[in-house]
Amino acid sequence: MVNMLKKLIEEPHSNERVSNFNILLKDLKAFVSVPFSISWYRSSESKKVFPLLLQELQDLNPDRIRLKKFLPGYNPFFKHLDYLQYYLYEENGKPVGRIASIIDRNYKEKKYQGRIGIIGLFEAETKEIGFKLLDEAIKDLKNEGCTKIIGPMRFNASGEAGLLINGFEHTPMPMEPYNPPYYKEVFDEYGEKENDWYSFLIDEERASKYMERVTAVLNNSLNIEEKLRKEGIVIRDANLKDYANEIEKIRKIYNAAWDTIEHPQFEKFSDEEFNYIAASLKQIAIPELIYIVEENGNAIGVSVTIPNINEVIKEIDDKLFKKFYPHRSSFSLADTYRDIIIFREIMRRLKNKKFMSARIFILGLLKKRTGLDALLYKRTFDVGRSLGMKYASASQIADTNVDMTNPLMKMGTIGFTWRVYNIKY
Repeated sequence: MVNMLKKLIEEPHSNERVSNFNILLKDLKAFVSVPFSISWYRSSESKKVFPLLLQELQDLNPDRIRLKKFLPGYNPFFKHLDYLQYYLYEENGKPVGRIASIIDRNYKEKKYQGRIGIIGLFEAETKEIGFKLLDEAIKDLKNEGCTKIIGPMRFNASGEAGLLINGFEHTPMPMEPYNPPYYKEVFDEYGEKENDWYSFLIDEERASKYMERVTAVLNNSLNIEEKLRKEGIVIRDANLKDYANEIEKIRKIYNAAWDTIEHPQFEKFSDEEFNYIAASLKQIAIPELIYIVEENGNAIGVSVTIPNINEVIKEIDDKLFKKFYPHRSSFSLADTYRDIIIFREIMRRLKNKKFMSARIFILGLLKKRTGLDALLYKRTFDVGRSLGMKYASASQIADTNVDMTNPLMKMGTIGFTWRVYNIKY
């Protein structure tokens, strides 16, 4: 058996003037393909939902110069990295492990002044492979002067934060991390809890009882919605015909409302980054589930709920692509065919608004007003139920964010728990 751990990025250093990381397309394809090789994901225990391959290639592509003709979209996250390395572990030419080491010049912690490294995109067929990958990534970050290393994360907490440590029986929704249970054993060898993140599963029956109480309280308070309206505060649906301006309002609220101790590992989005994510969200947005809160015409709050497109991916993969594995070539018709079939079905269901579930993606307020958050929850619940949705996930909520965890515990139960580790070395 021939085993090999390879570094895929030719020059892992960058700066504000030159922000590009050279990688071969075949190596990027191998790196992206690793999750499809993990045996546990094919087991009866697993609820893994594999990504759309072309979208994943685009999201993880750090080379905006050489690969532009193959992958015209570019994730602007890579523009503010000082250091990036992708590691690939192969057995007999088959990719069976990966990890990324990251130093992000924009990432800062209020209570820590040293250089911080980030571990991410971790996958390993066995614990032994995981140990080898972590050893190499940690060594390189230490050599780069990092005095603190955290992870795993998909870039940062604005992407996907943490390692799944509880809730393996649930199927993840979009941008919810999912991994085998034995990954925890690997990371427990290297670090300790920095903080935990939760998802709250909200089912129609339990949420209905809570919403009945909310409605009674709102009505007994001399109609809070009317009182807020007299103060100039209204909740309105987002206007997707004016998408660029609406997205700018959402970005400003997000960057301001999340920049608190309740949101660890937070990093502000640049205009370019937020627009990149917004372009993907626009394709799957249901306007009735996106709300802007305004006070005298100024945006002070936002709620964004997206349909669970993983329903479609899981259903089609189980029917048509149960044994799908990305082709070894850089591009293949088989890879594209799977993506097209899934995307076409997602578009069909969006047109008919036929989804069983949704993910509460963003909910935040710049100004607290009595009953305002409850009104947002209630409107989301009522509209979701009118569209035939039976449950939702409010997720990637930090354990420090009690303003969110307390009401969500009344509406649902903890589904997933993810852990961000402080890596010791």
